[in-house]
Amino acid sequence: MNPVSRLTSWIARRKLNRELRSLGYLGTGAVPSAPVLSGTFVTPETAIGLAALWSAVNTISRDMAVMSPHVYRRLKGGGREIDSSHDVEGMLAGEPAANTDPFRWTQTEVSHTLTRGNGYCEIVRDGKRGTPISCEILHPSKTVPKRTKSGKLFYELDNKERLLPENVLHFAGMGFDGIQGYCPITIMRQTIGLAIGAEQYGAAFFGNSARPGGWIKTPKRLTEQAINNLRKTFNQIHQGSQSAHQVGILEEGAEWVQSEFSPQDAQFLLTREFQVKDIARIYSIPPHKIGDYSESHLANVEEANLDYVAMTLLGWVAMMEAQLNFKLLTRDDRKTHFIAFDMSVLMRANVDARMKRIQTLRNTGAIATDEIRVGEGLNPVGADRGGDLLLVQAQYVPLDQVGKQPTVGASKLERAEQNGYHHRLDGLV
Repeated sequence: MNPVSRLTSWIARRKLNRELRSLGYLGTGAVPSAPVLSGTFVTPETAIGLAALWSAVNTISRDMAVMSPHVYRRLKGGGREIDSSHDVEGMLAGEPAANTDPFRWTQTEVSHTLTRGNGYCEIVRDGKRGTPISCEILHPSKTVPKRTKSGKLFYELDNKERLLPENVLHFAGMGFDGIQGYCPITIMRQTIGLAIGAEQYGAAFFGNSARPGGWIKTPKRLTEQAINNLRKTFNQIHQGSQSAHQVGILEEGAEWVQSEFSPQDAQFLLTREFQVKDIARIYSIPPHKIGDYSESHLANVEEANLDYVAMTLLGWVAMMEAQLNFKLLTRDDRKTHFIAFDMSVLMRANVDARMKRIQTLRNTGAIATDEIRVGEGLNPVGADRGGDLLLVQAQYVPLDQVGKQPTVGASKLERAEQNGYHHRLDGLV
């Protein structure tokens, strides 16, 4: 290989390594992205400055934090109840990490995963029992999953400390190796770069409002010094949106020539509107959740919210639940307990659907009055006032008894029908 070829090859390797380092994927097997053709610099830090991307990440991470996870005990018959006595429940519901409440802990981890593709926590365990006592947040750019020569997984921190995989909570989005997730901002850097470019163009457009206004035409040729003085004086008085519509005075026969507002300049607003939808697509979030109501109406927003829960949040919930159960509970624990998010809290906004659901559950004897009241944030009426009774409609009978005269409990049925169409489940036999 001649010296020129060796130099060219060396430059190409250096460029590739810089690209990989900028992506935070050096040594992970990731493929570097193409340059950003818009000429902008796209990183998680610059991308989060976009209003649409900020809104998408903030909305999803906030809603996930509202549903903070709990440890549930499995009950006979498929039921569940929060086990407040479980050590992991005390940690998740109290102080998951040092000086961090459950809401901020969940919001931070989801934000890391949405912007960088991965969220990490170091699981600190009790020295005697090995029980998790905290999950300290690790910065995703300073935590890299790697493998030894024998193929064993470990996590390396920026200080070269190595953590065992069982001591790291790793929340990841779509990935390439079953371990690490792609960085969505890197993968979608062209789309995001276009949005940043459109925003910068708009800012420059209004910041230099003297430019599109027109031209100063003079009857004779000016020296370079005179041109600079005229431009400086004109810009000092008229440049910037706060100085718009000032009275202008032209001397020495100078004329003002109005320039037209080009269609290309007008299109950047439409470009920015389209970029909002593009960013919504990246995170599979309905545009109205990030402030774009152009295609939404009050009649269908509630349905869109249900679609948001099912199509946007459910996948992230399933991913985080799987990781929490896998890393924080032992095999024996998982036989009797599980960790889950309470997604019912997001259904409170749809009043009509919630009321229909409650009515159906109550009429079929699935829930009692006090369970309804507690779920709605009201105090129970108490068992002495019938708050614990399970009720059904009187006309409900087994299929094999349709058309037959009741032989048992007839008087109770008659009294129930006289007093109302509801009665206790245990009074039917």
